Amino acid sequence: MIYSKACEYAIRAMTYLARHPDRMCLAKEISSSEEIPHYFLSKILQSLAREGLLKSTKGPGGGFQLAKPPKSITLYHIKKAVDGVSDLEECAVGLARCNDEVPCPLHDTFQPLREQIKQYLKETTLADMARAVEAKRASSL
Repeated sequence: MIYSKACEYAIRAMTYLARHPDRMCLAKEISSSEEIPHYFLSKILQSLAREGLLKSTKGPGGGFQLAKPPKSITLYHIKKAVDGVSDLEECAVGLARCNDEVPCPLHDTFQPLREQIKQYLKETTLADMARAVEAKRASSL
């Protein structure tokens, strides 16, 4: 598992926001569109706002909006904010001391995989995600 359900919901919600960059979006709207439980999503969105990835405004005309352009927010930023990224550094079998000098039995197999996952998460932006979603929607019409 690369990330938790909460992180998946965060990525989906932020991709939705990347697709609607010129306006504030309500949690209820995102929840409905992305089929994410509203209460759970509201907590996730507030957390992302506290982490500086979203802007949050209360009252009429309020809602959520990306705090930065979609091309400058990566999946790594979202995973770091929601789940943390220590699992991308830890030993695959849970040993306290595992590195290139003192590897565990799975180190040589999992280290390159973790690096590829980190690279993918660091290179994939919300702009990329928004384009992919739009292309997928267009192809299914």
